Amino acid sequence: MHATTIAVDLAKSVFQVSLANQANRVIDRKRLTRSQFERFISQHPATTVVMEACATANYWSQYAETHGHTTKLLHAFYVRPYVRRNKTDSADADALLRANRDPELLPIPTKQPEQQALQSLHRCRQQLIETRTARVNFARGVLAEFGIALPRGISGIGNKLSARVEELPEVVIPTLKDIIAEISELKARIRRIDKQLETIAKQSGVTMHLLTIPGIGVTTATAMVGCVPDIHLFKKARQFSAWLGITPREHSSGSKRKLGAISKQGNNYLRTLLIHGARSAMLQAHRLAAKDPESLSELQLWVLALETRRPRNVATVALANKMARIIWVTWTQGRDYQ
Repeated sequence: MHATTIAVDLAKSVFQVSLANQANRVIDRKRLTRSQFERFISQHPATTVVMEACATANYWSQYAETHGHTTKLLHAFYVRPYVRRNKTDSADADALLRANRDPELLPIPTKQPEQQALQSLHRCRQQLIETRTARVNFARGVLAEFGIALPRGISGIGNKLSARVEELPEVVIPTLKDIIAEISELKARIRRIDKQLETIAKQSGVTMHLLTIPGIGVTTATAMVGCVPDIHLFKKARQFSAWLGITPREHSSGSKRKLGAISKQGNNYLRTLLIHGARSAMLQAHRLAAKDPESLSELQLWVLALETRRPRNVATVALANKMARIIWVTWTQGRDYQ
C-alpha cells in the first residue's frame, strides 16, 4: 500500500523510518544508513515527511523539499509524550506519526541556508565571548592568588593584565602572557564578526526597521532575522513574546489564577539580548530624564513610572516584553518604529 506519511528519527549515521498509509496505520519500518536514506528520499514518490526539529533537521527538510516532498518539523518537547513504553528509534519514529495527527501541534518552519548561516555566525560570536570570559577570569584568579586585584569590567582588560603580570613569579609569566595574548586575539575576532554583522544589517530591510526601536542594536536585529523562521506565523504580538519566553508563567485551577515569573521558554539567546537591550534603553531613559525630562518618549515615561512601583529587574523584563511586541508590529508591517 502506498505510504502517505514518512516519519524519520534523525541521527548521524543510522536513520529509523516509519511509513504510514492514509488511515495513519504503520505499514512498514526501515533502518537506513545515511546513503540509503538519501536514496530513499530521492526515489520515493512525493509525500509528507515528518521529523523532529533537532540538529540537521533543517538540512534534511531542505533535501526532502528539493525532491518534491512536503516536510513538517515538530518540536521534540511536544513529541516526547507520544512515545509509548520504552524509548527506541522505532518508538520515536512511530511517535512522530501520532504527533502529526494532533491538529494543535503546529510545525516549525524550515530555515533557509541564509538564516542558518546568520545564526551560525551568532553562535560563533557567542562561543568567542564565552571563551574570552573564561580566559579573563582565569587570569584574574592567578593575579588574585598573589594579592593583585584588578578593577571590575572587561574594558581594557588586556592592558591591565599586561601592566601587572610582571609582578608575578618568573616561572608563570610566559604562560600568563600567552593567555593575555589570546584574550586580545579573541577580542579582535569578536570585532571582525561585529563588523560582518553590521554589513549584513545594512543589506536587509527588516534589520534596518528593527534598528529604529529603542534598545535594539545590530546584534539583536540580526539575531532576530537569523533565529525567527517566519514572523508571520505569530498572529498576535503576545504570541511572539510568549514564544520568546518573556511572558508570565501561569498556574491556574478553577477560579484561582496565579501569574508568576517569566516562562523562560523558547530561544534563550534572543531573550538574553532583548533583556540586555531593555537594560540599555532604561539607562538612556534615566540619563534623558536627568538632562531633559520634556523630551522623554511615551515608552520611556512608561518604564520610568513602572520602575517607581516595581523593582528595576522586573521593570527591565517588562520593557523587554514590550520591545518584543514592538518588534512584531514593526516586522510584520514593514515600517520603522514610531
